Amino acid sequence: MNGALCFRATQLLYAEPPKKKKRVDPKQEMMRQQRILKRMKKIQFKMGDPELKPIEEFRTDKKLLLDDKRKRDTPALTYEEQERRALLQKDWARHKFQEHVTETNLIQALLRSQEKALKELRAESEELYQQAIQADSNLFPFEVKGPVYTPPIPGYAKDSPDGEYVDISKQYK
Repeated sequence: MNGALCFRATQLLYAEPPKKKKRVDPKQEMMRQQRILKRMKKIQFKMGDPELKPIEEFRTDKKLLLDDKRKRDTPALTYEEQERRALLQKDWARHKFQEHVTETNLIQALLRSQEKALKELRAESEELYQQAIQADSNLFPFEVKGPVYTPPIPGYAKDSPDGEYVDISKQYK
């Protein structure tokens, strides 16, 4: 390959060599950051707290809820549409029932084949049979750590360590 063909001219880049970075004293940098934070806090204080929307705006007016003009009736279904929906629902129920029956039969067949295999294994070797019927603790990891419900301590509410206890529950008679 010819050297002249590999030579490519690029666009002129009018740039200066990078300037040497100034070393900044960490204390001065920290003081500068603190001044900026102080200024920001002053600005926030002058702006004041954001004005919250009153809760009343979130409630709907009772008059609007009771207005008959705003109520929409659901369109009445035709006889054909009702029949179509009923047939669709029946087809779905049949499908799910058939799915359930198939799944149940499959599980029963698997259990029967497992019992048959265990009987044959017992006939061959009692020791292998005993090992086969042992529960595998690694198959389903299960941990229990004490009771999940602690009964209430009598008189605890009266001597609460959190301070004064005032019962505000409503009494219905």
